[in-house]
Amino acid sequence: MIVVRKTGARSTLASKMARPGGRTVAEAVQAAEAGLDSHREEGMRSLAVILGQLEAVCAAREEGAGPRVYELASAFADMAGFFDTGPLYAAAFSLCETSDRMITGACWRWPAVEVHVHALRLILAAGCQPTEESRLLLGGLASVVARLPKQTG
Repeated sequence: MIVVRKTGARSTLASKMARPGGRTVAEAVQAAEAGLDSHREEGMRSLAVILGQLEAVCAAREEGAGPRVYELASAFADMAGFFDTGPLYAAAFSLCETSDRMITGACWRWPAVEVHVHALRLILAAGCQPTEESRLLLGGLASVVARLPKQTG
């Protein structure tokens, strides 16, 4: 007869976690948020730079600029997602969806991009606060996206 004996190996992380003391999850989250907030001003400046680049691409309206719009919109959404930017992140994500749908559907429409870029500028200028105006802007952007062909696959 074979007897199986189970022995448990304890990792150093498990050992450390079993010791009393340390931070609570709430304390760790609070410290992480405070650390992130210390970079907020720099992050907002970076968002303004990316938004300026988007505005320049819109002004130039070059043929085949779709991938550049998507790249900038994606970078904008990534940065906005790190901070509590509420409607700004939602508008940036909407621009990503819009540009992606237009690229894959071969139906590029500059006004759809420009309205998103203008909305980003307005929301950023208003301090990224969720307001009735930003809610209406996001509703308008959603209607722009809804008119574009959906991806299949």
